[in-house]
Amino acid sequence: MKIYVVMVNDRHTDPEPYVFSTAERAIEYARQATQEYAHGPEDIDETLPPPAGWLYSASYSVEDDSVWVIEKELDGD
Repeated sequence: MKIYVVMVNDRHTDPEPYVFSTAERAIEYARQATQEYAHGPEDIDETLPPPAGWLYSASYSVEDDSVWVIEKELDGD
C-alpha cells in the first residue's frame, strides 16, 4: 500500500511528518502548510523542480525552511 508523507522542515521546530492516503491530499496539505508558515507569498518558492522521487517541494523562507512530499510503501523496506 502506498502512502504519501509530507515533511515540514521548519528551523523553529523538529521536522514533522504528516501521512496521507493520496498524493493529491498530501500535496494540498503541503501547499496549505507552506502558505501558513510563510511570512508572505513573496517568500514561497515552488519554482525549482523537486528532487528525483519527490512529488512536491517548496521553500518558504530565505533560511531554507521547506515542505516536501514523498511516496512510500507502507511496511516497505
